[in-house]
Amino acid sequence: MSTAVAARDGGAPVRCLEGVRVVEMATGIAGPYAARFLADQGADVVKVEPPGGDPYRSDPGFQAVSRNKRSVVPDGIEWERAPLPAGVDGAPAQLPGILRPTAESIAAPALAALLGGADLVFVPDGPTASAARRIAPGAVIISCPTWGDSGPYATRTGTPSQVAAVTGIGWNQISYSEGPVELVVPLASYGAGMLGAMAAAAGLYARRAHGAAPTYTVSEVSGSGAMQIGDFEVPEMADLDRDGSCPLGSAGRLPVYRLFRAADDRWMFVACGTLPFYVAMLRAIGREDLLGDERFGDPPWGLLDLEPLAEITPILEQAFAARPLAEWLEVFAAHDVPCQPTQTREEFVSSALAQANGLVTTVEHPELGTVRTPPQPMWIDDCDEVALQPAPRLGEHTAEVEAELDGGAWPPQPAPDPPMPATAPLRGVKAVDLSSFIAGPVITRHLAMLGAEVTKIEQPGGDPFRVLGPYFNGWNQSKRSICLDLKDAADHEVMAQLVAEADVIVENFRPGVAARLGVADEDLRRIRPDAVLVKSPGYGRDESMADVPAFDPLLQALGGIMVAQGGDDEPVFLTVPVHDAATPMIAAFGVLCSLYRRVADGVGRTVRTSLTQTVMAAQAAEFVSFEGRPPALAGGMDYRGAGPDRTYLEVPGAGGPEWFWRQSTPEGTSELPAERRGFVGAAVALQNSHVVELPETEWGPMTQVGSLVGGIEVAMRRAPFLDEHRAEVEAELAALPGAGAPSAAAD
Repeated sequence: MSTAVAARDGGAPVRCLEGVRVVEMATGIAGPYAARFLADQGADVVKVEPPGGDPYRSDPGFQAVSRNKRSVVPDGIEWERAPLPAGVDGAPAQLPGILRPTAESIAAPALAALLGGADLVFVPDGPTASAARRIAPGAVIISCPTWGDSGPYATRTGTPSQVAAVTGIGWNQISYSEGPVELVVPLASYGAGMLGAMAAAAGLYARRAHGAAPTYTVSEVSGSGAMQIGDFEVPEMADLDRDGSCPLGSAGRLPVYRLFRAADDRWMFVACGTLPFYVAMLRAIGREDLLGDERFGDPPWGLLDLEPLAEITPILEQAFAARPLAEWLEVFAAHDVPCQPTQTREEFVSSALAQANGLVTTVEHPELGTVRTPPQPMWIDDCDEVALQPAPRLGEHTAEVEAELDGGAWPPQPAPDPPMPATAPLRGVKAVDLSSFIAGPVITRHLAMLGAEVTKIEQPGGDPFRVLGPYFNGWNQSKRSICLDLKDAADHEVMAQLVAEADVIVENFRPGVAARLGVADEDLRRIRPDAVLVKSPGYGRDESMADVPAFDPLLQALGGIMVAQGGDDEPVFLTVPVHDAATPMIAAFGVLCSLYRRVADGVGRTVRTSLTQTVMAAQAAEFVSFEGRPPALAGGMDYRGAGPDRTYLEVPGAGGPEWFWRQSTPEGTSELPAERRGFVGAAVALQNSHVVELPETEWGPMTQVGSLVGGIEVAMRRAPFLDEHRAEVEAELAALPGAGAPSAAAD
């Protein structure tokens, strides 16, 4: 159902990217998924395919990543596997070249006219980007190679499972036994799609705001980094393999932030990551006596140590096994304990939560019939929602697009004059971050990566997740911090002055809190009417869930991914923070689309995302449904793979067992090494400059995920100390014209 609303001036509704022409020459998941995000915001996306079609057409996921597009197969366009460089041996040599149009074909009239009139072009690799640039000097170009532009894997293709193995996702997954785990959802590919959409919108903004025509690179390696955004390494971890097993197995690492089995053999996730939630949980289960137990000091995160973990785990498991699931859900709801049951995907689709958020959408496909496809995972106020169209049949729109070209509907886009750099597309943009925990702060971390100046406002005591140390540092890179008590009039005035200068404002308070603190939508709009606001309540539009705590694993439980990964065995808590990593990219994309539109009309819009909306976006192919659809992949306990031609293999080595990901594809069989040091230790991440060394952080020197978009040259800095920049911020505010006058917040 459309959520179209009239524009504020009373005119017809608008779409954020209305009038933007996109040519997509990428195949597979990542590039097409990125282009689909733009199509969902009104861009005209023309998918150029080889005569046999995008190889991903045979997968049900094609219906999710290629809807709302047009397909063309121009005459005389030849495709090739990229030539492989000489002198490369070992694992990379086993992989074929990327599928791409030949350089000669790109210059052929049929394709050159299309490219010349495009505002944005998605291409499969760097050489294709260079060839397209010669034809399209005024376009934003997004290159989508699997492995990035550098290192021995460059120019080669790869599967999502191969990327997961080589970039640490498989080894980082918690399990009962020592060894990597094959995830049944292609998270790196989805991450690359979301990151690619973000980069594309940043390029469009730079084009409109600064007169630039950038080329950016977003690989599936960078997508893996985006999904592992908190990954880190400290000096004492250097050159050491990470543990491949966990005392609690795939239930979780922390004994109060994990899966529990109830008396009726049903499972729930309990997420007590703060002291108040931990206390509430003990009261709910009738074990308040543990609060003063010296064995369990510094809860909840102090319980990670092996001795308290071993002591408290059987106590909690015995308590949870005393009641059926339904009773626990009632008890925990009454005590405000974060808890949700595990569900299948179909149970999620049938839930009131999914219905309230409009997540059940279908299209009519001429061959497949009724197809369920995930909706767009965000809303932008005052922008019309695009009606969903089915993925196109191969070449369905060739004649239509050729007629448009003949009629002059795709006029050539001029080159920037003079050429302007776009290595920091958000230079000059100011953002205020009022959020805490993970998803909200990562939104502004990504905006900072693109060049925005971000000021993080923390309340007394700081962001509650500062206790997570190095992880916090990864989620809050490149920001300034000022500590303000928003209940204090003087501090509230400082906040208002910062908001008055901001282009973007992000907050994720629980309902009612923002109003009590004077930072509700209407308060912020009164101060800065044209700001882009980001609202990200955990459960979206479901008002019945408005006061319920929301964290990533709770949505993993509700959204079916835990059950899918566990298969016929117990559910599995994914180490990758699926929703906390994906939601910020979706929200940042919405911010960039809104900024792009604001340059033209001056209107400040509100971007609305939620962890709930991200459930289907992070399992886009898996939620596609139609009659006769093959079943989605299901895992199992410590799942190694689907069979001998798609599995992790343990091989004896001189220094102990070694693990490889073995996979057979139509192009051949390969065995790639499983990375044991996480994303920040992966050679392919280092070769593509996606890792940053931070010599001085609050927690000592460390290596973390850095910039993830090639062509962006913004140095990533450590997270700020609490209130580190108070003097700097106050000096800036004092120097503003009219400093000292009361702000609109005081009206």
